[in-house]
Amino acid sequence: MANGRKFAAKTVDIGLTVRRAESFNVSYVNCEKDIFKTEENQDGIQLVQTEKVPAFYRLRWPAKGDPEVIVTLPGNVDFCEIEAESSKVSVTDIKADRIYAEVHNGRVEARNVKANDIFLKCFNGSAVAKNAEATGVCVVDTLNGTSVLEGTIAKNARLEVACENGSTEVSDGNKANLGYKTEGCAHYIVHCVNGKAVVK
Repeated sequence: MANGRKFAAKTVDIGLTVRRAESFNVSYVNCEKDIFKTEENQDGIQLVQTEKVPAFYRLRWPAKGDPEVIVTLPGNVDFCEIEAESSKVSVTDIKADRIYAEVHNGRVEARNVKANDIFLKCFNGSAVAKNAEATGVCVVDTLNGTSVLEGTIAKNARLEVACENGSTEVSDGNKANLGYKTEGCAHYIVHCVNGKAVVK
C-alpha cells in the first residue's frame, strides 16, 4: 500500500466527508465550489478551502443544513491527511496505509477504516474511531472533550486509555487488552487531557 498517492485536505468552516469509491469526485452541499482550490496530479489529490463561507450562506444553514464537502477517493490513494479549523470531519470506508485527521474545534471521526496507522486529533470537541482496524498504531486524542474508541479490538492488541483531568471508561470486553504488550501487534491509544476517554 505504501506506493499509492496522497489525499490532503484543509478546511476552515465546512464539514468534510471522505469515503472510498471508483473515482475521485467532489460534491458541494450548501456551499459554493469557488471557495475551494482542488488539484489532482500523479502524486495525489489536494483540496484546500481558500476562504470562509460567506455570511449569506450562514443565514440559510438552519433551513438547508450545514455546508459540507463530500470527497470520494479511488483505491490508489493510500495516504489521507486532513486538517480542519472547525466543523466535522468524517473518514468512512477507507482502506489506506495512513489516515491522519485533525480538527481544531468540532468533531473528527473514522468509521469502518483499515490502515497501518490511524491518527485522530481534536483540540476542542470529540474524536471518535468506530470499527477502526490498525496494524500499527491507532491514536484517538482530544485536548478538551471526549475521545472514543468503539468496536472490536484484536485480542493481541495493546490498549492504553488515559485522561489527565477527567474520567476513563473501558468496557468489560476490552479490559483484557489494557497494558497488554506484544511485539509486532497493533497499539491503540485513547487519550484526553480534559474530559473523557472511552473504549466501548
